[in-house]
Amino acid sequence: MQQARKHADIEALRMMECDTPVYDDFVRGFVDAHGAARDGGAEPVVRLAHKYCETWPEPRRADAQQDTQQDAGTLRVAVMDSSFNPPHYCHGAYMECMGIIELLPASGERGSQSREEARLLGIDAYLMLLGSANADKEQTGATLEQRMRMVDMLATTVVRDTTADTWHLWKCRDQFDATNLHNMAIGMVNTPRFVDKCKAVARVVREEWAATSGRDIADAPRVLSYFAMGWDTLIRVFDPKYYADYPRELDEFFADGGRIAYACRVGFPDKDVDEFFARPALAAHLPYIFELTLPKRVQHISSSNVRMAVRDSTQGVRDIPPRILEFVNSTQLYRKKL
Repeated sequence: MQQARKHADIEALRMMECDTPVYDDFVRGFVDAHGAARDGGAEPVVRLAHKYCETWPEPRRADAQQDTQQDAGTLRVAVMDSSFNPPHYCHGAYMECMGIIELLPASGERGSQSREEARLLGIDAYLMLLGSANADKEQTGATLEQRMRMVDMLATTVVRDTTADTWHLWKCRDQFDATNLHNMAIGMVNTPRFVDKCKAVARVVREEWAATSGRDIADAPRVLSYFAMGWDTLIRVFDPKYYADYPRELDEFFADGGRIAYACRVGFPDKDVDEFFARPALAAHLPYIFELTLPKRVQHISSSNVRMAVRDSTQGVRDIPPRILEFVNSTQLYRKKL
């Protein structure tokens, strides 16, 4: 009887895996075709693996009425770019915060443009991007194919697990609809630099807009890409070592519609944050930097902590959606000593 139950449990895990498409061909094709854009090598490219809304990047207006204050000639896209090793609830919370919680202007001296844009901000589309290249880390842990499957599982949790009594930030279905969270896509990007990611995101958004609307790409709206990130990543965005021509390339990022939506989680005192934003070199960029306040229940979550929780079978495994945990268990990911 015990053996039969064990086999039944294994079959249940396999069924859960079948709920998610296999992205092996997509990932291999992307890496073979586009490689990793480092130091001016391959052209920065974003390719979509799946769209959860057929009209992406335009949301279905029957589900979410466009705010009349919004600029009709602009598409605002929330971008969660990560190595997703593995994806967790904090990644999802970044996306939901972008649609629900009012963004705040960055600390320090800031102008009216920042306050005005924060007040009017309404995300039209969401994009989760798995990076095939990292500026500082070698790939360890899950393969890119496994990570792409888990990104799909996280996006499915955000978009389709629409019960308000789960981990979600929104409180009712009307609030969910107003966020445009249904308008999600996932894909891959081949460059670690945000200045290059910004160009690639804008390009794919405009291409998809033209394809779904049947209009000429020359008529596509302007794209504003709001990159969600933690404080440690924000600091790296302003580090000259990541640029061949600093600060010209950084200026180019913001001029091309790049925006930053950051969150301070653990270990960064307010004093350090204020001092960073008070630097004269940041003054011109402050109108394009916004602060997110993540819920306390997700602020502690990181991929490294989840990997250790899986290895040690601790309660930290609750920090990932059940479908991802079952995939991790069925594939024995992160079980070896880190």
